[in-house]
Amino acid sequence: MVCRVCGNSENNTEYSAKEMMFGFRDEFKYFQCNDCDCLQIAIVPEDMSRYYPEQYYSFGSYSGKKFKGLKGTIRCLKYASLIDHASPFHKIVRYITGKPDYDLFKELKVQKNTRILDVGCGNGQNFLYPLAEVGYQNILGCDPYLEHDISYPNGLNIKSSSIHDMSDVWDVITFHHSFEHIPDPVENLKSAFNLLAPNGVCIIRIPTVSSFAWGHYKTNWVQLDAPRHFFLHSKKSMQKLAEIVGLDFFKMKCDSTHFQFTGSEGYIDDIPLFEQKQKGFLKTIQEGIKKVRRKRHAKRLNKQERGDQAAFYFRRQIK
Repeated sequence: MVCRVCGNSENNTEYSAKEMMFGFRDEFKYFQCNDCDCLQIAIVPEDMSRYYPEQYYSFGSYSGKKFKGLKGTIRCLKYASLIDHASPFHKIVRYITGKPDYDLFKELKVQKNTRILDVGCGNGQNFLYPLAEVGYQNILGCDPYLEHDISYPNGLNIKSSSIHDMSDVWDVITFHHSFEHIPDPVENLKSAFNLLAPNGVCIIRIPTVSSFAWGHYKTNWVQLDAPRHFFLHSKKSMQKLAEIVGLDFFKMKCDSTHFQFTGSEGYIDDIPLFEQKQKGFLKTIQEGIKKVRRKRHAKRLNKQERGDQAAFYFRRQIK
């Protein structure tokens, strides 16, 4: 089997992974490249619709109800503090929410007129919609799996398109846990390169095999997520992608959570993700104690750059 990132075909390691999110337990062949360490599905299934049932993701228009009324006003203030790293409340809100999505803005001097494109965003509710609510103007999302374009009253637009169909020039392009679902990562990153402004930054948040979780759990690692995740990149394979495309890879920041332990331990016990909710008072208390320990472990792993998900930063340098 030939690595679709670096082209290596020697001494690659094969694995068999089950679909465990919904408990179908269908098996899929993966292999890890002996050169760049990228873990990738051997053959992409012809029909992936079975593995994306309605409860998996939201592609319909978002109602925005959480941003309406008094509670909505408070929520907007929360997001404004979360996004603005200069805010005196930023650290408090970041600690309470635990949301790493907007940490990527730190050090990039992102402002409300910064041109931001989010790729594979679904209906946009998780990342772009809050940005629009707090006044970001030049933002756009795209997702080829949307049935139609979406236009929200707050000015946010989501295109039913792939990145290959996009135009204009962007200061920041993001992939929030969509890049691992893409069967052609090199071509997608090339398109991102062509859309970036000089010194523009592309940020890719993905699960990574350069982690304790992959080394420890292997095919029971919850974020392997066969067969939906086609590529589970390593730091080395992301560096290789940057070299191929011509981008400068300048930063990796882990943002893993306790989920890498909770979900994986459930898979060891052959419990699908959607059936892992604890029942009963005692079990809830026990899980709560484990969660605290696992959060601390995840925090330590992130500092060591061994967390199971990370943000990879690339810049289009001026030549």
